Amino acid sequence: MIERYDAEVVGGTHGVTCVFPTLRSVIDYEEKKKVPNQGYPRFITHPFVVSVQNRHKRDGQEVIAVQSPEAAEFVHLNYFDDDTRNHSGVESHNDSGNKYGLIYVGQEHAQCARDSVTNAGVVLNSRKAQRILENREPPKQSESLPRTLSDLEKGSSPGLTFIYTSGMAAVYDVVSGFLERGTSAAVVGNTYVDSGKIFRKLPERFPYKPTTFHTSDGQISLPDFTSLVFLEIPTNPLLKVANLESIVRAAHNKGAVVIVDSTIASPYHFSPFEFGADIIVHSTTKSLSGKNNHMGGVLFVNPRSPSLVKKIRHSLFVIDEEESLILEENLKSFPDRIKRMANNAEEVAEYLLHNKNISRVYYPEGLKNGGGHVISFELKGDDFRIAELFYDNCTLPTKGPSMGYERTMLMPYTLITHFSDSDGDIAKIGLKRYLMRLSVGTESADEIIGHLSRGIRVLG
Repeated sequence: MIERYDAEVVGGTHGVTCVFPTLRSVIDYEEKKKVPNQGYPRFITHPFVVSVQNRHKRDGQEVIAVQSPEAAEFVHLNYFDDDTRNHSGVESHNDSGNKYGLIYVGQEHAQCARDSVTNAGVVLNSRKAQRILENREPPKQSESLPRTLSDLEKGSSPGLTFIYTSGMAAVYDVVSGFLERGTSAAVVGNTYVDSGKIFRKLPERFPYKPTTFHTSDGQISLPDFTSLVFLEIPTNPLLKVANLESIVRAAHNKGAVVIVDSTIASPYHFSPFEFGADIIVHSTTKSLSGKNNHMGGVLFVNPRSPSLVKKIRHSLFVIDEEESLILEENLKSFPDRIKRMANNAEEVAEYLLHNKNISRVYYPEGLKNGGGHVISFELKGDDFRIAELFYDNCTLPTKGPSMGYERTMLMPYTLITHFSDSDGDIAKIGLKRYLMRLSVGTESADEIIGHLSRGIRVLG
């Protein structure tokens, strides 16, 4: 029996992170013993969304609410496996001008369907769900948001800037758009675990060749049938900065497009178009928003390759009207906020580098304006007892998933993202079981170090 509890949520009514105060609470969540009622929206269904789904319950079936009817149809057709698709159906709804889709699925196929919707990043947005429940019409979409975002991403154009319901929806759209029959994708370096799932799952469903995964960016060899190359800069969570110029050259020699997820770097720390990348994606949920109360993504097409727009199906995954207004407001503080976060991160990284209880620190080199706001580190002795001592005694108020919030966030990265993977599997991608990832905020560096030191000093 799963115990559900009221979690401490960071970001208010539509906050995207819940606090896991102890390491045991993380394990209880991963083992489905104790599950918070609100958290990261792709994984923990928001109470407003649960209420919408309860309105449409049917005996013997589960119902999954999707951000738009078009997204529901597309993911159902193009991402579900044959068996799940044959045991499920899609309905379109429009309540007070709020259009959304519902996927009905039999109990035995419900988990597979939920995983697909989650991975594609098209779950119903909590703000839209609230409007549905309150019979409110959506506000007018922000018309200036594409320009606001384009002004931040060097080399981009407002007319080639597309804003999505989530960062994963942007990744899913671009990958499914550029893979073609008989071609394959290449992934360079570590990626966020859910991005990797898309690259593994799509070739199982369609006649694509299997994705090739390159653990290093050094002199990668691409098959002639490669149609796209995907990488993160810096990688998550080991924060490596690839030689993008070399990768672009290798990809373009094969006629492949290069897609860069630059979420961790943000436009302040890296400009992929300067190195010839074709497409840039960001999760706007993270540092671009900075308030932990927004869900969205953005995709930029290089103005030097405008024809690539033909492969983009943005209209299926467009951001909610209210979310666009929240993001526009949050972006006003981005320039000053990201500078403070980066300056603090340099001091925090220096502290960790010279601490005897920290065995390794990952902090990017090769970015501009410093090394960014994210730091990963390993404790001396990669075991549960040491990790629990540190995590439980660290007094940072925000301990849980996500990053980019204006307050510092601590995440036991591998434990959350690779909980069910074997030690051998995580070792293959260079991770330790109790690797910690720190998203540095705008508090004073001394305050952040003070919180960390309370966890570190109990280690002896």
